[in-house]
Amino acid sequence: MRLMSWFKSLMLAMGVFAALGMLSGPALAHSVLSASLPGDKSVVSAPEKLELTFNEAVRVLRLTLVHGASHEIDIGFTPSTEAAQMLSYELPMLMMGAHTVNWTVIGSDGHPVNGTFGFTVSADGAPAHQMMHSHGNSAPTQDSGHQH
Repeated sequence: MRLMSWFKSLMLAMGVFAALGMLSGPALAHSVLSASLPGDKSVVSAPEKLELTFNEAVRVLRLTLVHGASHEIDIGFTPSTEAAQMLSYELPMLMMGAHTVNWTVIGSDGHPVNGTFGFTVSADGAPAHQMMHSHGNSAPTQDSGHQH
């Protein structure tokens, strides 16, 4: 009888741990960029704003917009302790050519995550619109060197 009671307790404990593991998985997932305007790899004409939408509310530590190899464009970004899921910045008139957006955020798991995406401004480009990012598109990388 004792063996059966011990076995039931063991099975119950395993079930509880399995359930907790399923619940905590999404909470421990890193923040990812889910959409942007302009979209990643898009060719656009004169975008008026830059928008980044994340899968959860994040605190943004760094956000840069770079034209070409190294010309950083002032978009009025300042780090904030306020968490937000969507960020929006009015853009000045951008030069023709390739632009790269670099970001660093901290999500609910407390880990800094970096990402980047790019778009091209062209006279032949379409109006900018929001595009969804696949998890691979925004090139997120964990900043702290932890292995998961």
